[in-house]
Amino acid sequence: MSTFLHDFVNQIDEKWSEVDLLISKAKEVQEENQSLYNALCRSVTVLIVAHLEGFTKDLVKSIVHDLNRELSFDQLPTAIKRTYCFNYLGRNFGSNDKKFEQKISKLIDKFDEVNCEISQEPFLSAVNRNPNPEIIHTIFKNFGIEDVFALLHESDLDNVFSDTISVTKAKIEILKNEIKDEILSFPYTFDKSKYNLVKSAYQQNTMWQEFLDQINQKRHLVAHGSEFENLDDAAELEERKAKVVLLQFGLIGILSNFIVSKIR
Repeated sequence: MSTFLHDFVNQIDEKWSEVDLLISKAKEVQEENQSLYNALCRSVTVLIVAHLEGFTKDLVKSIVHDLNRELSFDQLPTAIKRTYCFNYLGRNFGSNDKKFEQKISKLIDKFDEVNCEISQEPFLSAVNRNPNPEIIHTIFKNFGIEDVFALLHESDLDNVFSDTISVTKAKIEILKNEIKDEILSFPYTFDKSKYNLVKSAYQQNTMWQEFLDQINQKRHLVAHGSEFENLDDAAELEERKAKVVLLQFGLIGILSNFIVSKIR
């Protein structure tokens, strides 16, 4: 039986098919119908961010389903237990509050006893918010990863910002096929060191944070009527989409590797 995460990865290409179709159509009409071309490009600007938002929700859902099927509550990593229990305590406690820590510990002990299943909602930073760096950072921190961008920083995935689109597409296929093999069963076996996805300190925003801020800003300008001109051409949007897809597989690899490292 394949994992829920593996089933999710198998759907990624299909989910992006509408964006591919719009980009392809935009290229076809670029010279003959400028109005249609601009409308298609503006639509793609919004949809790329929408697909990334949907991806974060589906990734969390798939991981949670695998954890519920494969592990009892007492076997879950401590960080995941804490995030789940925090959902029941409201937001009125500080992180250093002794009473808060006592309540968390008691609730974890109780859930260990009854072996409850976890739900996805506590791990999502804020439903229906655009996937900016803060949102993605928080989602991964909820699973126990202190700073996902420190893992992406100076990794092999950073090369996408200088690679050609053809090179990026080839890397996506390689990474996708490797991940499919390594998340087919639980525990997952993805080795993040192959792509140098290891913690690296940074002072200013990483290239991935800058990239996410940029695509969210462009989406905002179009979606909220602040910009009525087309900001990007089809070739730029194709490159942007490829960067997002590569990021998706990188995030899948990071999270799958981290969870397994905490349960062994």
